Amino acid sequence: MLPRRIAFLGGNGHCAARLAAARGYLPAELVLVDTPYSGFEGRLRARDFEEFLNAVSAHLREAAPHRIYAMGIGGLLALCLRARGDLLEIPLLFQAPILWGLERRLMPKVMRLGLARFALTRVFASASFQSHFVSKYFIHPPEPDMVRAFFDGYARCAAAPDLFAWLNPDLLRSLERDLAARPEALDDIEIWWGAQDRVVNLQELSWTREALALGERWPVRVFPEWGHYPMIDDPEGWAEELVRVVAIPGAV
Repeated sequence: MLPRRIAFLGGNGHCAARLAAARGYLPAELVLVDTPYSGFEGRLRARDFEEFLNAVSAHLREAAPHRIYAMGIGGLLALCLRARGDLLEIPLLFQAPILWGLERRLMPKVMRLGLARFALTRVFASASFQSHFVSKYFIHPPEPDMVRAFFDGYARCAAAPDLFAWLNPDLLRSLERDLAARPEALDDIEIWWGAQDRVVNLQELSWTREALALGERWPVRVFPEWGHYPMIDDPEGWAEELVRVVAIPGAV
């Protein structure tokens, strides 16, 4: 049997190290493909949002995944691609996506204020901030090597200010129009959420449902023990769920 492939779309500051532990629990029949973003992990920044999306789309076409797993702002990027006709044939799985909550959340509002965007890297480099972040947002404190890799992802993410500039209320208004004209772009999407997620609250999904007139169209599964980073907090359990979602016979 040929391997099943899941493409991963990460959030802001994502780095491949976040998936390393979970990969060790995946069977050979499942390949987890990390999607490299322009301007992340030391890569060159895109000139504009269109170039950024084009690069993501090209990588996904080459990866030819059976499913796309998108967390955080990765969910919004996937919807942007769907709105222009990409990925329509690939089911989407969103974990705690930042969608229409984007225009209500405090941090994106602050980060869109010029110099504040460029302070992000310095803040995430602070030892006291890192200690606070780990204690608040992880269910189980990661090993020191993972903590270093996690925050190095932000340190090497030159595109972080770009994403705060590009992903704004004007983009959401444009998406509302484009998705209304292409309703099939909202098909084959399901949602996963950690009940202990302190980064993105499940309430945010209601704002998206309202903006897109979704009703109960996207099924939601809540994991009682998960926070925002299950691939780090519980790599074995997260890997088992990935296997189940692509239905690999006899793998778990």
